[in-house]
Amino acid sequence: MSHKYRIIRMAILAFLLLTRCEEQSDIAFQLSQRFMVADCIITNEFKNHELKLYWSNQTMNGKPEGIEGAVSFLTDGIHSVFFKEDSMCKGLYKSELPFRASAGLTYRLVVSVNGISDTAYAEMTGIAPFKPVEIVPDDSLFRFVYKEDDLPSMTEMYYDWSKNPDFCQSYGSCHAAETFYTLNNIDIGAEFAPEKQKIRFPRKTILLRKKFSLTEEHQRFLRSLLLETEWRGGIFDVEQGSVPSGFQHGVKGFFAACMVLSDTTFFE
Repeated sequence: MSHKYRIIRMAILAFLLLTRCEEQSDIAFQLSQRFMVADCIITNEFKNHELKLYWSNQTMNGKPEGIEGAVSFLTDGIHSVFFKEDSMCKGLYKSELPFRASAGLTYRLVVSVNGISDTAYAEMTGIAPFKPVEIVPDDSLFRFVYKEDDLPSMTEMYYDWSKNPDFCQSYGSCHAAETFYTLNNIDIGAEFAPEKQKIRFPRKTILLRKKFSLTEEHQRFLRSLLLETEWRGGIFDVEQGSVPSGFQHGVKGFFAACMVLSDTTFFE
């Protein structure tokens, strides 16, 4: 059966649910056994790439515990780079050298900690050009309109209205972010997910748009993660048996290689 692309709007960065502690329900869930969670996306941007390692939460209201002392490296079969632990942020590791991931290569990420060793593989797929930015009025403010992409993708939108101090004060912050997805063959249950609050912004707002290509494996992970977090509110803090993992031996989370496009719009 063929399925048209479906679009899910999230008012938070859903992929970073792996590594951020958001407001949650007061209902606590006890895990039978904690597990390691890994989050790593390498891109075609030349920079020091990041790997985040955390233990799963023991309760719904618990804060993810960063993992220290891990040994991790990345290789494309010819070149290798190690990740070095960030002394200022527990659980964050950065590549010792800056690099740019490329299409046509298979990348292998190896993570080892406390006798636990696991491996994940990733390849990069293509990305469609940006569609023109569309901004429409919404009461006395404005909002960004996401248009279905031509290829599966994840688009992060960052808003900066710091040039409008009155709105900063009324909103409670000078910044906001949301993430949009174009995924193929998405589970039908997602169509009935509660609608997220739209981010509205004033004039003099800077819009930063960043789009990531998605392989079929990455889509499968995101589809399941979105459904789990949408309905169950989890940050890998409840049993996540239905969420696939990019790792082979029990580590949860995902390792991906993404092609990235970005642009900036100043809305006057």
